[in-house]
Amino acid sequence: MTEIEIKVLKLFYGLLVNQPTINRAYDCLKVLFEKTIESYESGFEEKVTYSRQQLKVAVDGKLSAERMDSKELGKWINDSRLNDFLKCVIHRHSAVFDELGYIPFVNTNDTKGGKGNERIYWLEIKKITAKVDEDNQSPEDNIVHYERNNPADIQLSWFYKFIFKNGELQNKSLRGLVMITVLFGSVIGWAIYVFIFSLVLVSDEQSFTSLDLFWISCLIFFSFIMFKYWAIPLWNLPEHRVIKAPMSFISFAEDHADLEMYRDKERNQITRVTKFKGTCPICASDVLLKSGKPDQKMPLVGRCVESPFAHVYSFDRVTLKGEQLK
Repeated sequence: MTEIEIKVLKLFYGLLVNQPTINRAYDCLKVLFEKTIESYESGFEEKVTYSRQQLKVAVDGKLSAERMDSKELGKWINDSRLNDFLKCVIHRHSAVFDELGYIPFVNTNDTKGGKGNERIYWLEIKKITAKVDEDNQSPEDNIVHYERNNPADIQLSWFYKFIFKNGELQNKSLRGLVMITVLFGSVIGWAIYVFIFSLVLVSDEQSFTSLDLFWISCLIFFSFIMFKYWAIPLWNLPEHRVIKAPMSFISFAEDHADLEMYRDKERNQITRVTKFKGTCPICASDVLLKSGKPDQKMPLVGRCVESPFAHVYSFDRVTLKGEQLK
C-alpha cells in the first residue's frame, strides 16, 4: 500500500473515532478501517476483506451473528449503505479531502451471493475527479432515503404475536376482527369501568379518604395514558397510514416500531409492524420517525438521533424519501 493510501485511510478513521454516532454503517466502517490500517502498519500488503457474517460478528458478537439467518445479512448491511455513510462524512470534511485529492470507498466482489459465493468488502481509495461547488449542491444533498424493515424481524409482545402473523395483519380477516374487538372492547370496557367506579363513589355516603383520592388519581392517569398513546393513535391509523406503534405492541427487546397500513396487489387492506430508518445527510446518524410536534405541523417527521430538532426531515411512505425541514 502506498503512503497516500495509508494517509487517506488514517485521516478518515480519525474523523470516525472523533465523531462517533449511532449507526450500523458507522460500526462496520470503524471495524474495516481499524483492521485495514492495523494490517498495513504490520507489513501485510494483502487486502483486508470482511464478509457480512464477519462484520456482524465484529459488531454484534458471535452469538448474535449465529442467530441471524444468512438471507437477512444483506438487509443488515450492504455496500450501498456503507458508501452512503462514507459520502456523508466526506461531504462534511470536503476541504480536507480536496486538499489530499483522494477519498476512500468500499469495494466489493462481483457476486450474487449464495453458498460459496459470499459477498466481501474491502477499502480502497480513488482520486477526486471533480470538485463540488458548495453553492451549487446537488438536490440530493439534503434528502434522506428511508428503508423499511421486514415486518417479520420486529419482535412483538406475546399477545400481538397471535394477531400479527409474521408482523402483518389482513384487516378483513379473523385476526383483523380480533384486533377491532380488542380496540373497541377495551375502550368500551374501560368506559363502563369508569362509570361504575364513579357511581360507587357517588352512592357512598362516607367522606373521601386518602385511599379513595389515590384510586381516583390512578384512574385519571391510566385513562389519559390509554387514550393518548394507544386508542387515539390506532384510531388515526387509517387516515395517517403510518403511526408510531404503541409500546404494548412490541417486546422489551425493541426500542420502537412503526405501524403502517397499505393495500397489497389484490387491494386488501394490510396492517404491518415495521421500522422506517434513514441516514442523515448532514451528520450520517440514523434518522427515525418521531412525532412532528411541537416544532412541525406533520404528525410524523424524520428526526436525526444526534440532532433531533435541527436535522429534521419530511417523510413520504410512497417514495421513501424526505426533504430537510426548516
